[in-house]
Amino acid sequence: MTRPNDEEPMLDVARGDPALSQHLRNSLKLLRERSDDPEFRRLADDIIAGRRGLRDAATSPVFNRALNPQVERFAQRWEELSDEEKAELAARGEADFAASRERIERERRERERWRRDHPDE
Repeated sequence: MTRPNDEEPMLDVARGDPALSQHLRNSLKLLRERSDDPEFRRLADDIIAGRRGLRDAATSPVFNRALNPQVERFAQRWEELSDEEKAELAARGEADFAASRERIERERRERERWRRDHPDE
């Protein structure tokens, strides 16, 4: 068994929920990759690396400049969905988060087991 990767830093807005933190981090990485704004990319890098909190960054003009158009597009699309489609998306999201939480917990147990079995490494 190889040494497991350490956990990523927890995002402050996730309130201790590793699945939510991971989801937000992945979303931020995607936004970063798709952005042409070098200031936003640097800000996203700082958040992803744990050098800056998402809560603090979310109030910055750089963050708002990059995300406001995305939020507006999402809100428009959301309003176009039927109640059934919204419920289906919510249920799918909950199932995805449940699966992520199970995977994260399994990985945490594997890291603990590895550290217990390799105390000098």
